Amino acid sequence: MTKNKKIILIIWGLFISLSVIGLLILLLLSLESKQSQQSFNQPVEAKPIQSSSQQEQETYNAILNKIDKEVDKLTKPANRIEKINYPDGTLHFINEYDSKTGKMVKQKSYRTSGTLECINEYDSQKGFKFKSTNYYSDGKQISLIREFDSKTGHNFKTTYYNPDGTVKEEKTF
Repeated sequence: MTKNKKIILIIWGLFISLSVIGLLILLLLSLESKQSQQSFNQPVEAKPIQSSSQQEQETYNAILNKIDKEVDKLTKPANRIEKINYPDGTLHFINEYDSKTGKMVKQKSYRTSGTLECINEYDSQKGFKFKSTNYYSDGKQISLIREFDSKTGHNFKTTYYNPDGTVKEEKTF
């Protein structure tokens, strides 16, 4: 190539590059103005003006609540978990026991395929079952929920569900 053709090629390259940069800047400016118009048109929430002492007190209370929750998490003993497997090693039950009373509070039962079959929930003080949730074979969709009387342990309500999650039937005993 001759020297003149190289210079013309460089000039055209610079011209195209500057044109692209200019178009990008225009696009950026148009987007920015649309965003500022949207934020300008939104109503501003009126917040009551609080004195600094009120704000400090609210902040102090919020911090104390967070500290209390964290201390409770650290000091409250966790419930004991027991896992029981089928002979082939797949999970059969997960039993959860109350850390204070030692009584079972929850039992998850699994099928041999590994999907969730049911969850039984128990009163931690009396040991009565108060709720039983059964699942379809997929282990995700609820098939029925049984509710039990906390004093007698007898089933007083059963709710049946369709595979799509809608209520099929509700029986009260």
